[in-house]
Amino acid sequence: MRQAGATRRARAHPGWWPAVAMLAAAAAFLAHDRLLGFETYFGLFGNGVDAEVYRYGGATVRTAESLYTFMLYDALPFTYPPFAALTFVPLSFLSLNGTEIAVDLANLVLVYLAVWLSWRRLGYGDTNRTRLISICLAAAFTWIEPVRMTIWLGQINLVLLVLVLWDLGRPDGSRLRGIGTGVAAGLKLTPLLFIPYLMLVRQWRAAAVATATFAATVVAGFVVIFSDSWTFWTSTIIRSERIGLVSSPANQSIHGILARLLHTEEPPMWLWLLCAAAVAGLGLWAAYLADRDGQRLLSLTVAGLTAPMVAPFSWGHHWVWTIPLLVLCLHQAARWRRWWGYLLPFAAAVPLLAWYRSYPDGVVAIGIFMTPAQPVLQAVLQAAYPIVYAVLLAVVLVTCRPRKDLTPTFAEAARI
Repeated sequence: MRQAGATRRARAHPGWWPAVAMLAAAAAFLAHDRLLGFETYFGLFGNGVDAEVYRYGGATVRTAESLYTFMLYDALPFTYPPFAALTFVPLSFLSLNGTEIAVDLANLVLVYLAVWLSWRRLGYGDTNRTRLISICLAAAFTWIEPVRMTIWLGQINLVLLVLVLWDLGRPDGSRLRGIGTGVAAGLKLTPLLFIPYLMLVRQWRAAAVATATFAATVVAGFVVIFSDSWTFWTSTIIRSERIGLVSSPANQSIHGILARLLHTEEPPMWLWLLCAAAVAGLGLWAAYLADRDGQRLLSLTVAGLTAPMVAPFSWGHHWVWTIPLLVLCLHQAARWRRWWGYLLPFAAAVPLLAWYRSYPDGVVAIGIFMTPAQPVLQAVLQAAYPIVYAVLLAVVLVTCRPRKDLTPTFAEAARI
């Protein structure tokens, strides 16, 4: 979307979209119901193990147990900053079942908010049609692997997405803009990339607020659980192997690609840092171009998708910024006003669907990157999300140009 100032009239969705959105939601519901179910172990709500990790992480704050030595089921450690454990303390007062229900309900609401906020950032009115389409697309997106696995595991990825999308999607003059980003970075470090992004697009106050907020989360951790905070910031933070095997196909990051190409669990540090720095620089530049071109949501989405690319370890479910990406594709298709325009969101969604494979021992592998194939094709599939990112980056770099006449208030149409 191109906006050369505050849009005077809110955008409206095509009249036939609600019917198609309802069909998409019904298709996703049937896919869950008929294929993997809802409450079986591999069903949409059948796991919740990360929600349990959060609950136990919060419980360590109330006890003398060390946050970074406890292992849930002798396999799953707590990998988040100390501030995250502080925010998880309320979960420790719930039962395991209560925790899983609370996290599931929160994630369902967050999917809707992510879709709705994306439409609002594109200048669509807060109408009943927008809300209905957002609800239906939220249901449909539960069959997108990053969303499905976030819900299945009870992850916090959608919390981070909504915090940043709400925070940085607001008009530049909004008070305390940047505080949501700082909180998100305190919960999980990957949103820290938005601080250099804010500086690059010259949103100095928001960058300062985000930095100060993140620093406050670090201080809060030291004040409440000093020894755990010292352990995290001096050693745990660099141990990506605590998250999983670096070479796993589920690691959809530059680090994972290098590990698989070199057949090692420890790619040369210099090589990874060089590649990560190059991708980060290119991604931030593309985000800058999109912002200067008046496309705030596209700019945020590029930055959001750059973060899992350069992180040491990125599970497929870390790629929840594909939600606004798909909304952007739908928006672009509507602008083209041609039937073939809808091939764009279809093509973007195909590699993101919850493709799965069932094995004789009952294990189900979910995600196109987990699909077995011939060596060359398998290497491509195992880099599915980075390829989607690379295509997006190429499109932005080719089509977006900085515009000197852009006023700083182009996001006023999306004011909430």
